[in-house]
Amino acid sequence: MKIKLHPDLARKLAKEFNVSSQTVLTSISYFNNSPRAQTIRQRAKELLIEEANKIIIKLEEEEE
Repeated sequence: MKIKLHPDLARKLAKEFNVSSQTVLTSISYFNNSPRAQTIRQRAKELLIEEANKIIIKLEEEEE
């Protein structure tokens, strides 16, 4: 299992947690299961949900 994360979000996580991009990569790849890795994965999920919530879908009203 791996969390698929845009590189911009991965960089944001590295900066936010003051860790290397390699640490973020091993965390989202579930290679590491330390408390920090678990926290990074939780934050990655939060960031992905924030991104998903930005999606706006406009449906055209059906004509009768």
